Amino acid sequence: MARGCGWALATISVCSAVLVTGVTLYVRLGPAAAVVAVLLAPIALCGFVLAHDVTRRRALTAEEARLLAQERFQVRRTVDLVIDPALTGAERLAVLDCFIPRLARDVPSSPYRDRFVVVAELSPPARALLERARRAVAIVYRSEVMRRRLLDDLANEVLLPSQIWEIARLLRMQTELQEEQRRARRGVVTPELLAVLRPQQDALDRSVAAVTARVEGLEQYARRVQEADAALRAREALGNNDKYRELLAHTDDAEGIGALTAHGDALEETLARSVREAIEAGQTLAL
Repeated sequence: MARGCGWALATISVCSAVLVTGVTLYVRLGPAAAVVAVLLAPIALCGFVLAHDVTRRRALTAEEARLLAQERFQVRRTVDLVIDPALTGAERLAVLDCFIPRLARDVPSSPYRDRFVVVAELSPPARALLERARRAVAIVYRSEVMRRRLLDDLANEVLLPSQIWEIARLLRMQTELQEEQRRARRGVVTPELLAVLRPQQDALDRSVAAVTARVEGLEQYARRVQEADAALRAREALGNNDKYRELLAHTDDAEGIGALTAHGDALEETLARSVREAIEAGQTLAL
């Protein structure tokens, strides 16, 4: 209503301006100038309307983009998702849009439904396994050896996100099949039904064991990384040996100086080996 009244007032104002301009030109310059002014007025009016429409559309587009960015940020904060790392940036945003009510996009019917996992939909044991895997990866990402780029970049930047995605995808499948098993066991369970369900349960148990082993592999890698971090700290502390040798020299302890030097030389190889083992542990994740 307000917008319609605004357009009406603008139209009246423009028509009044055209009329006044036409009369003024007619009085001062004659009828020819007045006719030209009246003919040019609709063109000017169309230009004004077009410019206003373009400006309004740009403002609406900018406002929509701002609102959508806020809603996507809220989805990231409130919905725990594991998204296939192979998705493009635009596809990942399309996944987030599934959880914005205003857009009315149904999650189950999303074309990317098989490319993300909603953590809340997993069973409690599955969520616990996924949390262990995420915690192990977080340890690697926060490590000093990674910050110094001493680890295998391929393992950290490609394999670790892929491992988390594969674990989450398998946990979702296991959760769905476990629910299927529970539904099948409701009511009377006959020997014939058990004959069908037992092999299925065995297959499910083997899959759970395999995923658990994969999570333990990530935890072992994280432990190696922590040991490599400790090795770096030990190496930094080893650099202070000169201060202690100087202290022993001032106390005339030649035996202590020799022992400290020999221990430092032996420790250097141990520290280097710790870093190598961490790198090798990351490489085994690709196998």
